[in-house]
Amino acid sequence: MIVRKSVVNNFSDVLKLVKNTGCSCMVYESLANKGILEVIVIEKIDNRAANILKQEAISVGADAALNENISRFKLGFSNIVLFVTAFQAHKLINKLSFQPFGLKQVASSLKTIIVDKKVFRYKNKYLDLSNPIVMGIVNMDPNSFSGDGLTDPEKALAKVVEFEKFGAGIIDIGAESSRPGVKLVDAKTEIRRLIVALRKIRKHVKIPISIDTYKHETARAALSEGADIINDIFALRKGKEKLARLVADYKAGIILMHMKGIPQNMQVAPQYKNCTSEVYEFLSERKSYAMNFGIKEEYIAVDPGHGFGKTVKHNIELIKNMSVFSSLGPVVGAVSRKRFVKTLSGEDKSSFIVANFLAAFCGANIIRVHDVKETVNVFKIIEAFRGI
Repeated sequence: MIVRKSVVNNFSDVLKLVKNTGCSCMVYESLANKGILEVIVIEKIDNRAANILKQEAISVGADAALNENISRFKLGFSNIVLFVTAFQAHKLINKLSFQPFGLKQVASSLKTIIVDKKVFRYKNKYLDLSNPIVMGIVNMDPNSFSGDGLTDPEKALAKVVEFEKFGAGIIDIGAESSRPGVKLVDAKTEIRRLIVALRKIRKHVKIPISIDTYKHETARAALSEGADIINDIFALRKGKEKLARLVADYKAGIILMHMKGIPQNMQVAPQYKNCTSEVYEFLSERKSYAMNFGIKEEYIAVDPGHGFGKTVKHNIELIKNMSVFSSLGPVVGAVSRKRFVKTLSGEDKSSFIVANFLAAFCGANIIRVHDVKETVNVFKIIEAFRGI
């Protein structure tokens, strides 16, 4: 007889272990759902709701760590940590769906985190995010921070065709640099740089095209030429209602990014009390804002905004906690050639590839990169690793 520990990282790992026992196929999934413990942080929950949640969690075999004020029945708001398996979560979601004090929202969030399959919709199509997808960057601004800005539409087309051939799942085209300290350009300049290349690219590639802009004028011009997604570094704080309604009308996808400050001052001593929580709260609020104007939830992705108002330590923390943002929707990891990577390990390409890998391995669904071929090859390893 052998008694040993097993290593499980996801549902598939547990499912294979269950199947290997030779038990009935009728119980495969129900048993596997008992095998992965999820640790869920719920912040600023009404103490009354926390008390109910604790009792309901215990009733399904789960548990929760609560602030002692909750057990003393004090009013106010607290943070809790929920320990629950997928099997328990299914039961808990049903129980919480009928409870007051915001617990219906907790049930909805648990469903998104634990139950729902992750997809990113755009127009009448969607991307399956079961495995990480590479978003290839095409810069049409000569002042690009990474030094790869293009001004020739034909060269941009050639680059995109190559990216698609290498295995990119999305193309992201930007015509305005957002590097620290940069002077922003007007919409006319952005459209002039962008639109000719976009027309050519749209005719030759099948994968979705994202446009890196926060201006509703640029977004309108791009969407009318066949763009599929808007990648907004200001998360609708600049374009506001006009841009939100435009995205909703076109049924385009949108990526909402966190940035502390603006490009001109974002790297001037950025500070956070709790970086992950503050970024999460911001993105949650911007998602709600977008949905208020008719953008459906499955059309929204979020980006923690590495390099946009963060120190090296903040950036590392956000990579480590990438999966935290998954309850908000698909997560974009944009760490490619960022200054914090260069600070940590220099400008060798291998450093950037490792950063891309870590972002994906820690939970990002879409990885925005300059080095498409190398990153796609690395992701094949991730896919194989998860499949065994």
